[in-house]
Amino acid sequence: MRLRQARDAKRLTQKDAAQALGWGPAKIIRIETGQVGISDTDLKALLQLYGITDPDQVTTYVEMARQSRKQHWNIYRDILNQDFLIYLGFEGSASMLRQSEALILPGLLQTEEYARAVIHAFNPPDTSPQLMERQLEVRIKRQEILDRADPPTLTFVLDEAVIRRAVGAADGSPKVMQRQLAHLNDLGSRDNVHLRVVRFDRGAHTGLMGPFVILTFPDPGDDELLFLENGPHSLATRDDANVISFYAQQFLELEKIALSETDTAQLIEQVRAEM
Repeated sequence: MRLRQARDAKRLTQKDAAQALGWGPAKIIRIETGQVGISDTDLKALLQLYGITDPDQVTTYVEMARQSRKQHWNIYRDILNQDFLIYLGFEGSASMLRQSEALILPGLLQTEEYARAVIHAFNPPDTSPQLMERQLEVRIKRQEILDRADPPTLTFVLDEAVIRRAVGAADGSPKVMQRQLAHLNDLGSRDNVHLRVVRFDRGAHTGLMGPFVILTFPDPGDDELLFLENGPHSLATRDDANVISFYAQQFLELEKIALSETDTAQLIEQVRAEM
């Protein structure tokens, strides 16, 4: 993020920076989205290009780069598919996220106990507790973007089934879901988080075709990313503008039939009380 901001300050596109250093544009993209670490040599070349030469500033960047190499999403390569790993790298640098979900709450909105219940339900019975704990670790770590200094704008359109499904109630107690719904409304009170629900009485709608996420980035020159979440067959793409445009239009249609944010918050509280 800091490197992207430094590039923006010099009014350079990713392509400009790459050409100036004799790199491919994909290298700049992977560095800025956290898909790969960056060597000290490459970092100093970028800083020189961006006019950052103060020794103290350079030292700060070098230390950040060394820390980032220790905290890469690739340490979860054994439990996550490649497209989701790609998506995670982009999610961390997005300025806006739009997500449609018809069955389960998006991972960014889940409480730990809700997430644990979902992970347990989605894994085969013989899955080791250690593996499921690592899956939970990824989910919770993703949520750090909610509390960073410059969080993205997050807009979620959820089917009513999402807030009514009593996840975590295998023992007959609704407490997990009650706490999850309270957390949902807490998040919805933030200026950058927008929650909308499509009521059952709106009938069939395009959101029932499957969950999807569209990421938008600060640089107008950066293409949006579409993520179609479907377990092991998930897809992350920035290459097909027509497909991305199709899903963007579907999201607009869903927003038209969804409750307002205020009415959504009231419905969530009503459902929590009923539970």
